[in-house]
Amino acid sequence: MTEVKKQPEQAGQSQKPNQPQQPPMLGPYFLSVFLFGLGLWCLYDGWFTTDPEMFRHMDFNRLMAVLFIPFAIFDFVRTRRSEMARKEKAASKAVATDDSKS
Repeated sequence: MTEVKKQPEQAGQSQKPNQPQQPPMLGPYFLSVFLFGLGLWCLYDGWFTTDPEMFRHMDFNRLMAVLFIPFAIFDFVRTRRSEMARKEKAASKAVATDDSKS
């Protein structure tokens, strides 16, 4: 005696049941920003905190800060170069198609 209500189709979803749904996209700099924020948190907990409870985690936080912050900077630079190359390639492809139409 239960009725099953059909969900209305959401905008943007295709009607093809065989096509897998794409996961949501995060920005290209998400990992860099996340690692840098985590590194800053570890930096504070490792060198600047006065909480006696955190003193037993001090070495771990110092090590993680030394690892996270440089890797975040490296990942930012790598992602920036990749994005610039992708945009340059798209621009040159657009120019090439405009030239071929003329």
